Amino acid sequence: MTATTTGPAARQARRAAFALPGPYRAVLRQHRTALWVLFGLFVLGTAALAAARLWVGHAADVFTATDCVIRKTTPDCGGSVRGYLDAELQFGRNLDYAGMAMLGLPCLIGAFVAGPIVARDLESGTYKWAWTQSVTPARWLAARLAVVAALVVSGVVLFTAVQRWAWSTGPELEYVRALWYERAMYGSLGTVGIGYALLGLAVGALTGLLVRRVLPAMAAATAVTLGVVVLLPLARPHLWATETTTWARTYSGATTPDFGFLLEHGMLTADGKRLPESLCWGPDPEACLTEHQVTGWYSDFHPSSHFWPLQLVETGILLVLAAVVTYAAFRLLRHRVA
Repeated sequence: MTATTTGPAARQARRAAFALPGPYRAVLRQHRTALWVLFGLFVLGTAALAAARLWVGHAADVFTATDCVIRKTTPDCGGSVRGYLDAELQFGRNLDYAGMAMLGLPCLIGAFVAGPIVARDLESGTYKWAWTQSVTPARWLAARLAVVAALVVSGVVLFTAVQRWAWSTGPELEYVRALWYERAMYGSLGTVGIGYALLGLAVGALTGLLVRRVLPAMAAATAVTLGVVVLLPLARPHLWATETTTWARTYSGATTPDFGFLLEHGMLTADGKRLPESLCWGPDPEACLTEHQVTGWYSDFHPSSHFWPLQLVETGILLVLAAVVTYAAFRLLRHRVA
């Protein structure tokens, strides 16, 4: 019995039980170089971001131990102050670079799927061999999308988690840290990165099936995905109801509390009418305010507590779009082979 359960045949059976189905293994073998490069980019980016966070934390600890201060520093503290401020500045830049990388990632994924993953087989004709090996066209496409999706989702989740950790737990900075609603930062702190990545994958698949040539398909997928990345965030402020804060005419404090995402700011009249702030930009603003019976100010904004509602609504929209585009890709494939 022992020989049966631990012998070569048993070990081979256990390996077979955990092995990927044939089409998925074929995708991994055929595109292993490109997939390893994509995986390596995720790992290197995540490691660099984590290192930057640890480095600025260490710089803050070292600076604190010197008993120097940023403001009204003494001459012998000049080097320590400059060194720490340089570390802070570089850390802020690294966060911005990471956010911009997340903005460009959907375009990269779309081009990668459209060209090397889908259009290359269609252009070269190798798909015909795959379809004669008991692999249906739908399974051929599903295997390609599933392998890339598993890699991309895992990488985006890891990268986003490290970016959020670095952004939220870093030391208090003298330089203003990027705010949660800024476009690059917003896309790398929550779930929308996953949604954009999957939409880029779906667009790449559909474009590759439509164009069927590697370079034109890559260019078209990049253009379409870039359009979505640029245009869809324009609707972001309207995905959740805003809040409004008002204050008296004589108050000159902040226009939004809690680092809110300001959407509209202006003047309020005695009867509650809203007027644009620019109306009284002139040589005598007080006279203008009195003339229009301005009694206070208002601001429409999203507080930081709206971060997750906005993220989840936008992610839901992206996932629906990705599902629709993926369905269109399978329908097109079915039509082509019918």
